[in-house]
Amino acid sequence: MKKALTKRRLNFSSSAQSKDISLETKEQQKPLYLVMQSVWFNKIENGSKTEEYRDGSQFYKSRFCNIDKKTGEIISFKNYKSAILQEGYHAGARRMIIEVKKIELKRDFTIHLGQILERQNF
Repeated sequence: MKKALTKRRLNFSSSAQSKDISLETKEQQKPLYLVMQSVWFNKIENGSKTEEYRDGSQFYKSRFCNIDKKTGEIISFKNYKSAILQEGYHAGARRMIIEVKKIELKRDFTIHLGQILERQNF
């Protein structure tokens, strides 16, 4: 039996792709919270992976961007200074607090990561 291939279709307004989106001046109170598989968590921990990718869906747009409620267009990126990366959802999961350098949007979101600030449950 063949698997049916599904294509993901994302709708971007032409202005969101063509213009540079500014960074919000006010820093976010809470860190960005991302859960990931242990393979990617370990690569970030040992320094071989410095970028994390997330889907360009409405869910992540609402987490990473300030959106105009009337037009639905992205106004600016939220100014996250740190992120909590968690290895899975299990009790006692390892966590890292890591610096966020910047967030970009092309087709998907690219989160540029800096140095590890703190390790928990190691």
